[in-house]
Amino acid sequence: MNRTALARRWAGGVVPGLLLAPLFGLAVPAPAAAQYMPSQTPVPPPFFALQNARIVTGTGAVIENGTVVVANGLIEAVGADVDVPGDAWVIDASGLTVYPGLFDGLSQVGMISQGGNGGGGGGGGGGNPFLLLAQQGNQPRTVRPEDRPATNSWLNAADMLDPDSDAIATWRSAGFTNALVAPDDGIVTGQGAVVNLAGGAQEMVVKAPAALRITMSGAGGFRSFPGSLMGVISYVRQLYLDAEHSRQYEARYMANPSGQPRPTYDRALGPVQAAIAGGWPTVMPANEVREIRRAIKLGRDTGARPVLAGGHEAYEVADEIAAAGVPVLVNADWPERNRDVDPEAEESLSSLKRRAYAPTTPARLEEAGVEWAFYSGSAGSPRALMNNVRTAIENGLTEEAALDGLTGAPARIYGVDAMLGSVEAGKIANLVVTDGPLFDEDTEIRMVFVDGHRFEEEAPEPRPTEAPAVDMNGTWLLSLNNDSQEATAELEVSEDGTISGVIQGERGEQRIVDGWVSGNEFSITVTGSMAPGREVEIVYTGTVEGDSIEGNASVEGRFNMDFTGTRPGGGVR
Repeated sequence: MNRTALARRWAGGVVPGLLLAPLFGLAVPAPAAAQYMPSQTPVPPPFFALQNARIVTGTGAVIENGTVVVANGLIEAVGADVDVPGDAWVIDASGLTVYPGLFDGLSQVGMISQGGNGGGGGGGGGGNPFLLLAQQGNQPRTVRPEDRPATNSWLNAADMLDPDSDAIATWRSAGFTNALVAPDDGIVTGQGAVVNLAGGAQEMVVKAPAALRITMSGAGGFRSFPGSLMGVISYVRQLYLDAEHSRQYEARYMANPSGQPRPTYDRALGPVQAAIAGGWPTVMPANEVREIRRAIKLGRDTGARPVLAGGHEAYEVADEIAAAGVPVLVNADWPERNRDVDPEAEESLSSLKRRAYAPTTPARLEEAGVEWAFYSGSAGSPRALMNNVRTAIENGLTEEAALDGLTGAPARIYGVDAMLGSVEAGKIANLVVTDGPLFDEDTEIRMVFVDGHRFEEEAPEPRPTEAPAVDMNGTWLLSLNNDSQEATAELEVSEDGTISGVIQGERGEQRIVDGWVSGNEFSITVTGSMAPGREVEIVYTGTVEGDSIEGNASVEGRFNMDFTGTRPGGGVR
């Protein structure tokens, strides 16, 4: 079989097996967009040449009409005048733009639930709350630092990957080819890994370990140590002191073991020692100013190399962060007013200030010369993340800096910029191809390449142009699957028929990311987190008649259920 035929075989691919993720308690199959066929035996990867494309390299250079050659999973050549190998599958990319694949700076996409891994050298701290409740009576109460409470530093995200996760396909179809994934359970949660969002579990791993993560979460209540934030901070400091003491003792013992007690094995301390010696990024929570300053000081005192995660108040201390030389992972889920509080209640000045200024943080960090990158946080979906990035652009961030925050910057922070982050010869062929500027709201993803393998997205159907003939404003009570499940939709409709709002169900809030009403027909697209790292997209379509609606809810285009709805009291007119 020649290489061109082999490339076509890979591009055709097969749809992976059905995947499960609950929606209001139901099982959900996988999206159909993915076109990847993992191999059991070594098979040469595809060979492509994207011609006549606009290429935004991510290095500052833009090639208005150029070619990208992909071979053996790598970018072989990039330029305006590139020779195309005769056996490459040539793709005419006229009217399309090639970007580096997008990189989520901190995520759990595609990770298996921790499900009750114990705490460190003797403490608790699993990830499955039901399992923890069942085991609670059998676990020792942690009362001292030596118990290593909620310390899971030996866990490695590279060993916790689920390549069949539906969330991987969802994020990849939105142009995300990479993520730093890390456990999230405990005080020291474990080791993060840079992964590609395609392939088998081993094929996904780009770098492991790539970081150590600390959350500052307590160990399980006031009856256990540490039971307060002050106790957690003290415990982290003691952990680093123990790691250094252990390192020194092991060195002395290995130099002259005769007559000395051998060092005690402690699986919690080894990764901490390795993180300090290897200069791993140590991701620490730092959203508020006091948390930012605390994390910088903690890194200075312990020898850790801190990376601040959160950054919603970093705009206030951007110069301090720059002087400390500490990178920032900016949580792109901007703060919002709590929907559950009394709407008549006054909001604190600090809360109002954070909501107003948090989206200015990326521009302020860029101005101060801080190395920073975006991460999804609890944004819930790639669409929500990109909407929030656009908000940062509206608040002063340049599009070039926004692109770097989603590509080159996270690659630099985690030490993989020689492999990822830009469209350059020799780097991994992780690319996203769009039909317009990346940050335009109407731009669609047309192709994604991960490790040189092509995933093609179908162009969406255009939105109907007929003006709304019905009123959908107000609160709707929805019954799904013959009244087996219920949800509440809070809808607002603009004059042109655009629908916004939320749908609240048994599994929590689903944000409306796209919606329209035309004539008496409507379509509402929402995203919701059904489980940690498992976001799904649901499309509600149907018709309206007065204060009644009916239609179908489609989950990732593969699972469907009927619904009906009523609007008690009528609409807002």
